[in-house]
Amino acid sequence: MPIIERPDLMQRRRSIPSSLKLILLAAVILGFYIRSCWYDTKDKYYEIGNIELTSQTISSVDVTFEITNNTKLYKKESVIIRLFTDNGDELASRITDVEIKPRSQRRYRKLIDKWKRQLRQGEQLSHATVEIYKPTIF
Repeated sequence: MPIIERPDLMQRRRSIPSSLKLILLAAVILGFYIRSCWYDTKDKYYEIGNIELTSQTISSVDVTFEITNNTKLYKKESVIIRLFTDNGDELASRITDVEIKPRSQRRYRKLIDKWKRQLRQGEQLSHATVEIYKPTIF
């Protein structure tokens, strides 16, 4: 029987050229830059206003707000709701999804019931902020 020798594949390995590595690195950096520009312009598309705290209990509160969509696109966006005390401490935050119809103004009501801590003696809720959620990498 003849002896069949397997070819040694380890000797034929080639490294990736440095110019290709540089091009890939530039493409990744450009992608992160374009992504950040996209999230920065989202604020111009939507107007959030009339934020009110309603139906307040010991462990929950309803936040009502209006979003005006200035685009011609139907979107499902994530918003972050932050709840503050009269001392300026952040008491709770929640990320939730809202469906926004094109060229419309709609009122939303979201319940916040998971607080970081309880209200202290004599402390009250002062205000809430609602923003389009911008995920970060770092």
